[in-house]
Amino acid sequence: MYCRISKDRTGERAGVERQRADCERLAKSLGYTVIETFTDNDVSAYARKPRPEYRRMLDLLRGGSVGCVIAWHTDRLYRSIPDLTQLVEICDDKGIEIRTVKAGEVDLSTPSGRLSATMLASVARYEVERTAERLKAAKDQQAREGKFRGGPRPFGYLDGGLELNEPEAQRIRDGADHLLAGGSLMALARQWNEDGITTSRGAKWSVTSIRKVLVRARNAGLVEQKGKIVGPALWPAIFDEDTLHAVRAIISDPARRTSTSFERRYQGSHVYQCGKCGAPMTSIRTHGTGLDYRCSEKYHVSQRQAPLDEFVSALVVGRLSQPDAVSLFARGGDTDTGALAAERDGLQARKDELAALFADGAIDGSQLRRGSAELQDRITAIDKVLAAARQHSPVTDLVLSADVQERWNEMSADVRAKIIDTLMVVRVMPVGAGVKRSTFHVGERVEIEWKT
Repeated sequence: MYCRISKDRTGERAGVERQRADCERLAKSLGYTVIETFTDNDVSAYARKPRPEYRRMLDLLRGGSVGCVIAWHTDRLYRSIPDLTQLVEICDDKGIEIRTVKAGEVDLSTPSGRLSATMLASVARYEVERTAERLKAAKDQQAREGKFRGGPRPFGYLDGGLELNEPEAQRIRDGADHLLAGGSLMALARQWNEDGITTSRGAKWSVTSIRKVLVRARNAGLVEQKGKIVGPALWPAIFDEDTLHAVRAIISDPARRTSTSFERRYQGSHVYQCGKCGAPMTSIRTHGTGLDYRCSEKYHVSQRQAPLDEFVSALVVGRLSQPDAVSLFARGGDTDTGALAAERDGLQARKDELAALFADGAIDGSQLRRGSAELQDRITAIDKVLAAARQHSPVTDLVLSADVQERWNEMSADVRAKIIDTLMVVRVMPVGAGVKRSTFHVGERVEIEWKT
């Protein structure tokens, strides 16, 4: 017996179990003994996805020890001419008959029987293609109307995709802010995993999955189809459209993508400098003392990580807590993001019009490519400006916070490193031969050069 169902949305195998029961009743009525049952659950016969149990059944049939194959319907066995041809060759060669619950006997040993089977396969293929067309048309219509088009629950939304899951939506907002403040995707993935936050399917987060979530048009309350935004959606937005364009521009920046895997775990790595040669210092684990910063070129200077970080952190927090800090360090922006966004929409509309003209035959392929490339270059340039306008300065974020110390503690080591690098040069000076590090305060060997 062979049973198959294309879609098992619940995973309970109810469809194939009903087929099995009907096939067993047919076998009993025919007086046949079932020697084996092959089941492909949630596998389409029309898709390119392999049917392992069907392949195993064909191997058994080739052995010649089977007299009959029972299926619920012929379209459970085959839905394409190639599948039918292969089955005909085996059954005709071994004298195997085919019986079905719904389509009766299929006699592949006669020309008329094979013609009938071929017609059934052609009809099955037509039905599959027609169903696919209807589904595509329905999806297109839903997209134009801004409706949720089904599928797994989107992270940030409840089942059905039309209402916010507020805790997850806030994670997305925080993630966008983190990215716009100079943070990395890897830091986000690590933090969400540490906090026990999973994807909508219960998986752990990776850089790739974080990236996919943050660049979704859905987050801005928009519907995107085949890489093109087709209009507003019926579901609420998590953040505004300007934020979407800014996040996309930052993530798609080639210079950034090559370094998304690098995330400082200690604020002084490649920021603090060796006071003897000027080389950046790196973190290194040592026996007994735990973690040190050391000169990356030679063993010129070395300093324990924790007290040095505490000393530099105290300097940053102290300076940015002064009354004049806001006027000196808070960066404002005067970019008209609304006008830029409107210009971007106009360029995108012109790009879509070119595609329509090409479809109508009014322009040729070379004109389409040239015109689209020029418009896309202008769109990309606007996206970069929008990204720069929306990107927060981590120093501004810190100095404008209600509690500088608390906000500093909340920041990742990588963001703190960017702030330190913006504000000052930290040099760790040699202490001299024979002097133990434990006999002096770290501040006695650190030279600070303020940049502002």
